[in-house]
Amino acid sequence: MKKILFIMIMAATLVACNNKNTSKAYLDANGDCIFENSVVAYRINGASNPVITNGMEAVLKAVIDKKEVVKDRKAAVAASMNDGGSAILLNDSLIFPQANFESFEVVEQTPDCVVFTLTYPAWQVGEDNISLVRTITLRNRSIYCEVKDVYKCDEGAKNVTVAAGFAKRNVADSEKGADYLVAWENIGADEAYGVGIVMPMSNKFEFDGPADHAVAIYPTKYGRPVEYAIGSCWSKGELSTFDSWAEKVRL
Repeated sequence: MKKILFIMIMAATLVACNNKNTSKAYLDANGDCIFENSVVAYRINGASNPVITNGMEAVLKAVIDKKEVVKDRKAAVAASMNDGGSAILLNDSLIFPQANFESFEVVEQTPDCVVFTLTYPAWQVGEDNISLVRTITLRNRSIYCEVKDVYKCDEGAKNVTVAAGFAKRNVADSEKGADYLVAWENIGADEAYGVGIVMPMSNKFEFDGPADHAVAIYPTKYGRPVEYAIGSCWSKGELSTFDSWAEKVRL
C-alpha cells in the first residue's frame, strides 16, 4: 500500500509544461548545485563550500502580485540534513559524509523533468570505507524532489541503517502520518516555511530523532537504493498555512 501511495504522489506531480516551467539543475559560480522548477528551488553545497553537508537547503519561491519572488536564506549548517537529506544511523548517531560532493552530472533533461547525480568521496565509518551516490529527480511544478541515495561499502552488502529527513528549526506545528513527516517552521514575524518527507520504504518515523532531526528510519544493506521525497513551501505562496501544507503532503 505504501509503495502504491508513493507512486501516486509522484504521478500526481507530472504536469504538461512549457519552457517557463522547465526544471533545471546546474552548478553556480561557487560550485554549489542548484536545482529548481517554477515552485521550489534547492541548493546542495559543493566542494568549494566551507560548510560540509549533504543536506539540501530550500531557496524559498512564491508568486506574489503576479511576480516571482525568491528568498535565499543561506541557512545550511554542517553535519545536518538541513531541509532534506540522509545519513547513516549508527549507535543513535547520524554519520554524514566528511566532504561535499565531488562530481555533478545531469543524466536526463526532458521537457518534464531533470535527473542528476551527485557523487561524494569515500569516508571512514568504523573500519569501513563508505561512499554515497545521490540521484535527484525534479519534475515541473512539483513541490517534491525525488531522491535516491545509494551508500556503498568496500566490504560489500553489509547491513546498514539509513535515516532520511530534515533538521528541525523553530517548529510551530508538525504532523506524523503512516509514511510521512511534515513541519511548519517560523522564519520571521509574518512568514513560515513548510518542510516534509514522504518515505513509504520506512515503517518507523521519529519526529524527535537524533541531533534534533525528524527522520524516517530504514534498515537495509549497503549498495541498495534508499528512496524518499522531500517537499517544501513558503507561506508567501499558495500554501500559506500549516493545514494547507499538511493536506498537500497527505495527498
